[in-house]
Parts: sequence; structure tokens; C-alpha cells
Amino acid sequence: MDILVLQGPNLNLIGVQSANAGERITLDKINKALHQYAHNISLEIQLRFLQTHKAEKAVSFIHRNRNKAVGILIAPAAWGRYEYSILDALRLSDLPSVQVLLDDPYLTLNESDSIFTPVCNETAVGHPLSVFNSSLDILLKYIS
Repeated sequence: MDILVLQGPNLNLIGVQSANAGERITLDKINKALHQYAHNISLEIQLRFLQTHKAEKAVSFIHRNRNKAVGILIAPAAWGRYEYSILDALRLSDLPSVQVLLDDPYLTLNESDSIFTPVCNETAVGHPLSVFNSSLDILLKYIS
């Protein structure tokens, strides 16, 4: 079962922010931890990652994979305030989705500020190294 993991603008630089917080977190560490967590849950889970700053790449990623994937984890970052083209693609995909938001000091968006909140099945908020795992758990409830 394919699950899309769409990570928005500037998440590739989470290491800079984590260094300011006295941690050593990178997007690669987050993705590897999520991949390992998914593998421990089920060998059938295949994650397809995309981190991009460009909305058109995100829309294409959703379009290309909508018939293969069973769900989407989306960490919108700044897209959550204004990127209606991604919102439309997510809505039209008709896939279960969970919005992933990060806690302070990584917080870039509040759930109430995000345009994705009404469209996603749920929103998970937390530390970067754990929130993606809990988001996957939430998403699997909607897929099963």
C-alpha cells in the first residue's frame, strides 16, 4: 500500500531551526525514522516522499499518485496559508489525509490558520521526530 508524504517549503532546512533549539534534527532523519516506523508496522507500507517549495510539483505529485496511493500525509508549512491549488488537488484526489504540523520552536502554522484543516481527516501536531509517526497511525485508521 502506497502512502504519499508531501512536505512543504523550507522543511528541508529544519536542521537550521533544530540547531537553534539545541537539537540535531534533519529532514533526512525524520524521513528515515518514518520509513523505519512504517516498516515495523507492516512490510506492505510503501512511503513516497516529496519535499518541495513549488506548488506545481506538489500538485503533480498528488495527481500522478492519486490512483496508486491509499492516503496522504501532508506537512504544508507556509502552504497552509495560501496554496489553494494544492488544497484543490488534495480534495480532488479523494484520498484520506492527515495534516502534519510542528510544535514550537518549529511551529510555522497553527491548525486554525491552515486552509487544509477542513479538508484533512485529522491534524497531528508535535515534535518533528514523533509527529510523522503518530500521523501515520492516524492515517491508517482511515485506510483500514
